[in-house]
Amino acid sequence: MLSPQHRALRHAAGIVAEQYSPTALLELFRQPLMVLSAPRSGSTLLFETLRCSDALWSIGTESHFIFNAFPQLHPAEHRFESGALAEADATPELCHQMRACFLAMAQDASGRRYLDLPESLRPRHIRLLEKTPRNALNVPFMQKVFPDLLALFLHREPRETIASIMEAWQTGLSQGGFVTFPDLPGWEMRHWCLLLPPGWRAVNGKSLAEIAAFQWRAANETLLRDLRRLGRERWLPLRYRDLLDDPAATVRRIVEFAGLPFDGPLRERASAPLPLSRSTVSAPDRDKWRRHADAIEALAAQYAPLAGDLANLC
Repeated sequence: MLSPQHRALRHAAGIVAEQYSPTALLELFRQPLMVLSAPRSGSTLLFETLRCSDALWSIGTESHFIFNAFPQLHPAEHRFESGALAEADATPELCHQMRACFLAMAQDASGRRYLDLPESLRPRHIRLLEKTPRNALNVPFMQKVFPDLLALFLHREPRETIASIMEAWQTGLSQGGFVTFPDLPGWEMRHWCLLLPPGWRAVNGKSLAEIAAFQWRAANETLLRDLRRLGRERWLPLRYRDLLDDPAATVRRIVEFAGLPFDGPLRERASAPLPLSRSTVSAPDRDKWRRHADAIEALAAQYAPLAGDLANLC
């Protein structure tokens, strides 16, 4: 059952869908820029940094809010096999309704909603910045929604990411944050946190380190496979560590790849150490993962080969 907020969104999107034809909405969204990553890899920090650009529009938050407005996209519709969406799930009508949702929520860097602007001030085309970690499993689906999308593939050192995923699970199970599927059928811990990849039942009864390593590997393997099918000119690999150590150089790579201006607000944001993202659980520390060193390093055979493939991308 939809929440009042989701009902309001679907109502607003219904009006947009009547006002704009599918062709018109496709034409309006020109080369959307999607931030893709495994959970806890820095995607929120990158999203919040790029949102400063006057050339980009977003919905102001993660797009899982839009996904959740469509019950047919919930894993329950596929017997909770996973949270992944396939190309076949993206019917023409659903794609049109989702684009309408994005436009209904679209806002510029200053928070002005596109549809609140006088028609004479509305740009003919907008560059949408989109982000939610669930899309690590949804590239073929999102390519149907936005056929000319460009992707930013952000990856992070596996031990750091696995430790951060473990921390998110600990927070979720004790305080409720990061829970994506409450009361997941067949799951011994009851609540599931973060991404739900295919094959998740195999980690039932496993340690948090094993669950986190499974999520890290599933997300990055799926992204590598699907982005390679998309075409190398359509995606840009980025290291989380580079974003922290030299944000200006990383942002410069992004704007050159996407054909964006390195405008004043974005340049100012990237010229200093980046602030903590809103999803930060505890202060960043290169060695924080060592709190779980024994458990994580025992799983090295599961993540080391893929880590090498990711390191060779940049």
